[in-house]
Amino acid sequence: MTDDVLATLGIYGGTFVVSLLSGLIPLVNAEVFLVGLVRLAVQGPSQLSGIVVAAATGQMVAKIGLYYAGQGLLELPRGRHRQKIEAVRRKLERWQTKPYLIYAISSVVGLPPFYLTVLAAGAMKIRFRAFLAIGLAGRLIRFAVIVALAWLA
Repeated sequence: MTDDVLATLGIYGGTFVVSLLSGLIPLVNAEVFLVGLVRLAVQGPSQLSGIVVAAATGQMVAKIGLYYAGQGLLELPRGRHRQKIEAVRRKLERWQTKPYLIYAISSVVGLPPFYLTVLAAGAMKIRFRAFLAIGLAGRLIRFAVIVALAWLA
C-alpha cells in the first residue's frame, strides 16, 4: 500500500496523506512511516526538510478537525475515548495557568497523547492561532528529530 501511495503522490504528497491519516486514526503511525520512508526511498538529505514539513502539515490539518471537535463543533468520539478525553481535560484544567506548556510538550514528545491534548485544547478554548502555531512547531521538531535519526542510522 505504501508503494502505491508513494508512486501516485510522490514522497511529499504520500507523506502528507499518511500523516493526515495518522492525525485522525491513532493506529496509523506517521513515525514508523517516516523511518521507513527515509531508510528506503529518500535519495539525499535535500529531501528531508520537505518530508518533515509535509508530515507536520498533514498532522496539523487533521488536528484542526479534532480541535473543533473538542470545542463541540464536531461530534466527539463515544465510549472509552470520550472518558479518556475528559480525563485529559480535567488534568489540563488543573494546570490552568500552563495549558500551553502541556500542549507544547505533548506536540513534541507525544505524552500526554497529542490526540487527546488537541481535543482538550479545543474544549478549553485555547486560541486557534496559538493552537496551530504551537502544534505545528512541536510537530516540526518531533518529525525533524525522527527523520534526522533515521537518516543518520
